Amino acid sequence: MNIKKHWFLILLSLVSSMLSYSQQLSCSLVVKGNITLSDSSNTDLSSASVYIRQINRQIQVESNGDFIVRNLCPGRFEFRISYVGYKSIDTTLTVRDNTAFGFVLINQTQLLSDITITSRILKKNELTVEVKDTLGGLAIEETRGLSLGESLKNIAGVNSLQSGPNISKPIIHGVYSNRILIVNNGVRQEGQTWGNDHAPEIDPFIATKFSVIKGPASIRYGSDAIGGVVLVDPADMPRTPGVDGNVNLVAMTNGRVGVGSAMIEQAFGDKLEGLSWRLQGTLRKAGNARAADYYLGNTGFNEDDYSATMQYNKAHYGLQLYYSMFNTRIGIATASVVGSIGDLYAAFTRSQPIDTAGFTYNIVRPYQTVNHQLFKTSGYIDLSKNLGRIEGTYAYQRDVRKEYDADVSFNDSMNANNIPDLNFQLNTQTVDLAWEHPAIKNKIVGSIGFNFITHSNIEQGTSYQQLIPNFLDYGGGIYAIEKFQTRKWIFEGGIRYDYRWLQAYALDPTNPTIEIKPIYNWQNATVNLGAEYKFSDHFYTMYNFGTAWRPPQVIELFANGIHQSAAAFEIGDSSLTLEKAYNNNLSFLFGGEKFSFEVGFYVNYFHHYIYLKPDSLPVQTIQGAFPAFTYTQVNALFEGLDLNITYDITKHLRLVSKTSIVRARNETTNEWLINIPADRYDNSIRYHWDSTGKWKSFFIGFGNLAVSRQTRVPPNSDYVAPPPGYDLWGMEAGCSIHFYKRYIDINLIVTNLTNVSYRDYLNRFRYYMDDLGRNISLRIMVPF
Repeated sequence: MNIKKHWFLILLSLVSSMLSYSQQLSCSLVVKGNITLSDSSNTDLSSASVYIRQINRQIQVESNGDFIVRNLCPGRFEFRISYVGYKSIDTTLTVRDNTAFGFVLINQTQLLSDITITSRILKKNELTVEVKDTLGGLAIEETRGLSLGESLKNIAGVNSLQSGPNISKPIIHGVYSNRILIVNNGVRQEGQTWGNDHAPEIDPFIATKFSVIKGPASIRYGSDAIGGVVLVDPADMPRTPGVDGNVNLVAMTNGRVGVGSAMIEQAFGDKLEGLSWRLQGTLRKAGNARAADYYLGNTGFNEDDYSATMQYNKAHYGLQLYYSMFNTRIGIATASVVGSIGDLYAAFTRSQPIDTAGFTYNIVRPYQTVNHQLFKTSGYIDLSKNLGRIEGTYAYQRDVRKEYDADVSFNDSMNANNIPDLNFQLNTQTVDLAWEHPAIKNKIVGSIGFNFITHSNIEQGTSYQQLIPNFLDYGGGIYAIEKFQTRKWIFEGGIRYDYRWLQAYALDPTNPTIEIKPIYNWQNATVNLGAEYKFSDHFYTMYNFGTAWRPPQVIELFANGIHQSAAAFEIGDSSLTLEKAYNNNLSFLFGGEKFSFEVGFYVNYFHHYIYLKPDSLPVQTIQGAFPAFTYTQVNALFEGLDLNITYDITKHLRLVSKTSIVRARNETTNEWLINIPADRYDNSIRYHWDSTGKWKSFFIGFGNLAVSRQTRVPPNSDYVAPPPGYDLWGMEAGCSIHFYKRYIDINLIVTNLTNVSYRDYLNRFRYYMDDLGRNISLRIMVPF
């Protein structure tokens, strides 16, 4: 996006915000629905469940299957329709005016001869009694242009681990990195995820819904899903013949960010009925970000992402092909580049970096580049009434990460060819098979599955030390999941067994010319038990217990060098053993017409928890001075709660309050753990008013994010003490404009409204510089 276009979007944002202040809006839409059963017309359906995620509301259903949802704002809403013995319906509906929908629930034992199965059905063999929060509809639209890690921070219990202003990855209940699995369009994302600076290689624009499963989800997704799972789900492929699509434009003042994303899709009819395709692409560009009082040198980024999907589905079988490519180049803040240990300690004490950068889009050394490609083919077949269904997925991923040090090589030819200091190529293949068996006595449903995964890593950099050795690994797991539902109870259980094998090709640190080939193998079982009880149509509770385990990663075993983009010297320990977790989650959910809440408590014990511990002294190398960290293993106990409250003060005024609290102790040394999120309180209030003419869905809101200082750390356990807590104010305004039988969605969001100077404890670069200052974001979504 060129500079003229960028400033045009900023000007448009100011105009739209002025217009939105002058209008009034009300959320008064009514949705009527009816539930019918495919094999019965006289059943009492008053015990059927209708749940709407965005408003956290359980809807009363009449005995004839009718239900009414009142006081909705225009937008997209996720409905879950369920009834004992029948396949649940999970769907996203767009509500623009008063409307009505009909839902037909299919008996578990019936052949699906009268419906078209979409790719969403491929995800049904997962546990449903779990702590799961979803970001979709208007909520996800208001995060467009942000990274995946930043987008997920809107969910209570989810934080972000950062390295500078543009690199973040999700933290769930205090744990992160390889303990969090990200499932991208039905495939577990595999990339260079071992570093704090390695953000997920995913374009958030591909998704219409982000779901976060808090706690163990190891049965369906893998034994290493210790902390939780992030599901990145695209919209279902189109079924109605015709061409559809949308264009998203985003402009942000901080970093002068410009984002453009477009999607086009088509479904065919007549002889090609069941065939559909989708193309999508995104461009993002940013220059130097700005703290409250100064620019952050070399913090720009460039990104271009593409994806394509082809699908052919009929009543009893279906096939989908999917390809995506993610490309980015990210500058690493020059404030993290330090020559000597004395300079490093001086940098720790400065209120702002010595580098007085201005604004530029240029990205210079140090920086990193990432190219991630994913190819997936998936399909299903309904065998017969008595044999159930088989679903399968094969995926290949290639992830290439290059890191460039601040200092160029002494070799002129290497400089001319721009050869990186670190160069990793990770190739991953996964196979997933699942058999969904027919319902047993119309009460017990479940599936049996198999997973296979293999990685091969090639390191070709020119760094003096070997950070990640070449390696080859493979693993496999088998699992079974069963669910039993009565009128008020749902019981679920799962068991899984996994085997992992690893061979690393590492250098002997005492003699770099000698290569050693250590071999590791691990195996273990995991279990998951869950129960849900429905006190009433508005109030229910869930309890989940699960075990999980993961082997130590290659970097945790063998690291011995400079991690360029994290500005750190990391040291592994080849004697580390597998990490096991025992997780307990208890949640209460209430959804009324005016008041709703969700509160979750968790107690998670980790045996041989692995974390990156700061050493007592930095390391001086020929490339500069770096803070040193060693991978360490202890027993740890995590406890906490997540609270989400929604209260309609009046018909037009809504209050939303989110609280996240985590406590984590090192049980081995009887002291607090480092790098645990501080207490977080997020409160916002939004006012809606009636539409006027072609202008609809007006809203204006204000919010406050209060983050406490993290005082629960061992004394002198880090190079820099935890920073003070902070309060950030923000505002938002938005509307939909009728244009050629469509609605253009516009929203304006201001973060850090008062331009506060602050540093976040979970930002590794807090050692050197402040976090982002004020940012004004304009988002425009044009459907066609």
